[in-house]
Amino acid sequence: MGVDLLQLGVGGLLTSQQQLSTTGHNIANVNNDAYSRQRVIQETTSPLGVTKDFLGTGTKVKQIERVFDQFRYNELVFNQTLNSGASATAQKLQRLDETMSLTGSGISDSLNGLFSAVNSLIDIPGDIGLREVMLAKANNLSQNMESMQRSLNAEYTAVNEELEASAQMVTKIAEQLATINRDVVKASANGGTPSDLLDRRDELVKELSTYTAVSTIETNDNALNVYIASGQTLVTGTTHFSVKAAAGNPEPNKLQIAIVTNNGVEQNLSADSLGGSLGAIINYRDGVLTDTMNKIGQSAITVAHAFNEVQSQGYDLNELPGQNLFKDINQQQVTEQRFMAKSSNAGDALGVVEITDINLLTGHDYSMTYQAGNYVMTNMSTGASQTLVESPVGTFSGTDGFVFKQTSGTPANGDDFIIQPTRQGAAHLDVELSNPEQIATSSIVEAYPSDNNINSAKLEVTSVNNAAAPGFPVKGSGATVEVHESAPGVFTYQVFDSSGVAQDIFDASGTNLGTSPTYTTGPLEFSSVGLSFTLTGQAIGQTSNAPETYHVDYAFGEGNNTNIVNMANLADMQIADNGRSTISDVYEEAITHVGAATAAARVELGATQTLYEQAQARVSSTSGVNLDEEASNLMRYQQAYSASARVISTANEIFQTLLQAAR
Repeated sequence: MGVDLLQLGVGGLLTSQQQLSTTGHNIANVNNDAYSRQRVIQETTSPLGVTKDFLGTGTKVKQIERVFDQFRYNELVFNQTLNSGASATAQKLQRLDETMSLTGSGISDSLNGLFSAVNSLIDIPGDIGLREVMLAKANNLSQNMESMQRSLNAEYTAVNEELEASAQMVTKIAEQLATINRDVVKASANGGTPSDLLDRRDELVKELSTYTAVSTIETNDNALNVYIASGQTLVTGTTHFSVKAAAGNPEPNKLQIAIVTNNGVEQNLSADSLGGSLGAIINYRDGVLTDTMNKIGQSAITVAHAFNEVQSQGYDLNELPGQNLFKDINQQQVTEQRFMAKSSNAGDALGVVEITDINLLTGHDYSMTYQAGNYVMTNMSTGASQTLVESPVGTFSGTDGFVFKQTSGTPANGDDFIIQPTRQGAAHLDVELSNPEQIATSSIVEAYPSDNNINSAKLEVTSVNNAAAPGFPVKGSGATVEVHESAPGVFTYQVFDSSGVAQDIFDASGTNLGTSPTYTTGPLEFSSVGLSFTLTGQAIGQTSNAPETYHVDYAFGEGNNTNIVNMANLADMQIADNGRSTISDVYEEAITHVGAATAAARVELGATQTLYEQAQARVSSTSGVNLDEEASNLMRYQQAYSASARVISTANEIFQTLLQAAR
């Protein structure tokens, strides 16, 4: 028995034809980044046994192999997630940095302009024109602050919209993966390798990895189970789950990414576990963007309270106590916005947050939980916790410059709340004064040393606390402060009203010290007759009992510029961040923080981009199409095709010769 020469030629011809077709398929997809190179694996057909020997019967195609390295692909997917996250962060920060540079410069200029107008009033405190300029500058600052707040709010909204769009894309990809899984399982049922389907599936996984961290497991039937974030199932076989942007609780506009099962169960995914662009933009929103909003708000609150406080210490041109220049930082509507209760709380406690000390404000947000009869507050930036102290009833205070006032309801154990003391501060920097005469340039009272004093000790009125207090100096009726050495190195100080009646004296903490307390060394801070005083130096008289005397008198006058000088001094006073920052410093810190974060993000993007490109190059070296190699293969397979055709032609010639010989 011989081997069929025609069969040998046909087998070689068909194999070469498949090799040519596969090579052409590779060449056609040379510019398709999602394509993995294919190659024909051929094998010999079963030999024919003849006596002791075996005769070859030709060749056949065993399979069309997909040239693919799973390890290198996994590395590419991992680096795609890192690079996508870094890219999203860099883009968002770049946009925020541009906003701060453009809109923010107006705030710096308008703040400087306000202080420049204040300084102009020092020389001519009664000038109406200069007062109008000051009000105009204050309004300009207000408008710029509100413009910045609108820009930041718009950015916050844009991030949320991007989260919603990205969640929809992830769900769409999950649906496509489930569909392709079905096709792959069906195509693989006969043992074949659906290479193009696998390429499409891997490309979808790679696309998914731009949004979130991805891991996969291939099943026995060649389906692919897909997991995202920290291992939450997105696709299992031909079933997929959905991803949505869910409203935050208790902060509704703080959208969270949640995975939703087919029976409607939702599970929130943390930004740190999400990775990719989803995790990056959530971290950006809850990190730098929120910090910037809080810091800008803190700056606005500091401006409003500082100017209002100085206004309250003086008299305007109408000889009336100064009214607020800016809206009160603790107006009811504003204090309500600073507090949010979780909708799932078992209790129904509601409240407001009032700022009590701008110097202690941190510019951070706080979470608060009701535990075992106490409110426990945690700084969401630093993680520091403290138990709030109730005093008086219904008012709970900590150490960060604000108090929580429970206005209604009763809390239940485990109830959660959010406190945002400064978030919307820049939106409420409205100018309250409309009449330039209402600017309080004059001090109400002044302390004057007696001509008989023999030392340089200085008594200064630091604040007006209560103009209705007993003994408060009024026109034609002043007060007197006397200091004498009651014992060697020990000084007694007293405050007398205009009738010579000794008044109660309070220390800096508000403790009543009586009418004749003592001290041993200065400086001394105390309050009486509705005023706060600072005494610097030792007021030692000529004899042991000779008092140093200071007259505290009503001091209003159109030419009195003491209070406007105090207002001008706000520019250099470190009245924020525990005495470390001026008004300008608080704002500049926000700009600096954004700039530093933007620079760091650019460096991170460069590093991850390099890693991604290296991983892409390794995948391409394995799965990519090399035109030179394919051209060489094309020539080789063409020659093999021609040779096989020649075998068929030879077999035909032999057959024809045999037919002719038989005639």
